[in-house]
Amino acid sequence: MKLFSLLSRTRGIGYLFVITLCVNCKKENNVSQFSPGSMSQSSGGNLAARDLTQTLSQTKTATRLNYNFEGNLVGNYIGKAEAVAFNDNVYAYTKTLAPKSGYALLVLGGFGFDIPPAATIQNITVRARRFETGKGSIKEYYANLVKNRERPDLPDWWESYGVRWVNPGYFPAKETEVIYSQKGTGNNGGPGDWFFQWTPARINDPYFGVLFQLLPPEGGSVVVYYDLVEITVEYSIG
Repeated sequence: MKLFSLLSRTRGIGYLFVITLCVNCKKENNVSQFSPGSMSQSSGGNLAARDLTQTLSQTKTATRLNYNFEGNLVGNYIGKAEAVAFNDNVYAYTKTLAPKSGYALLVLGGFGFDIPPAATIQNITVRARRFETGKGSIKEYYANLVKNRERPDLPDWWESYGVRWVNPGYFPAKETEVIYSQKGTGNNGGPGDWFFQWTPARINDPYFGVLFQLLPPEGGSVVVYYDLVEITVEYSIG
């Protein structure tokens, strides 16, 4: 009888160990199969939305320089778009600009972006390398992104859109990089304080780009040079 009781007790402990082990195995399997979706339900769905959103970027250079000017627009720049596609000491540069009457407008387009249609534009950054030579000094009037004017009654052409930037300093005598940046949506901060919204369609359009307009030089004639100009677009998907 004592032997039987001892044997029964040993079997009972063995069964209890096996049952406990099986329960633990099931728990471990449940944890490994826990999906982001089930986690998001317990936290209000915010975690899943955050995890599924991707932030990406594209950086491009221009293939058009002062393309399709209209009316009395005169750029006064010499060179092709390839000159501002690389940081290689090959420049797009102005004719000699005289004080009071010197005028120069550089419009770059054809950047060839391929932003997915469902993306949300987060930020746009322009980087430009430039300098001036001559006896005078010169400043920027303003810089602006441009887009297709989207007028069905008129031919395709570019127009300023978004924030108008102004770099207040004189152009340096040594090649220097300047950076401009704006959000994908907002108010332009200029006359009328207009709302703007960049979309993939506007950025993918060949007329999307950037313009730089100069004030006449002071104190003597100058020549302005641009080297690499590139645009980076940051966007999110999801």
